[in-house]
Amino acid sequence: MAALHYLRSHFEEATEIYKKLLIENKDFHAINIYVALCYYKMDYYDVSLEILAVYLSLYPDSIVSVNLKACNHYQLYNGKAAEVELKQLQNSATSGSLFQDNDLLRHNLVVFRGGENAL
Repeated sequence: MAALHYLRSHFEEATEIYKKLLIENKDFHAINIYVALCYYKMDYYDVSLEILAVYLSLYPDSIVSVNLKACNHYQLYNGKAAEVELKQLQNSATSGSLFQDNDLLRHNLVVFRGGENAL
């Protein structure tokens, strides 16, 4: 139900359901990403970062969560701050082709750089 609310851009309703799920299932850490994404979509970037910190403390190499953290930094600060977050992900990656293999990361780097290296 929460996913349907999210897809319909009813982020507050989705957040409430996800929060209830988190209370009932404390070991389902990935729900934190969904809650953080909802707060991001509602322009509560600082709240999104706080919730992401919980997940990132457990899974610091999560591409999805680091990307969302970078997007929050882009909205709060600037593209350079966002790019720093993504670079940390690249530094911890085992393969050197992380950005070449991930379309979303490549796209976001272009956005963070103001369109530089766009196709």
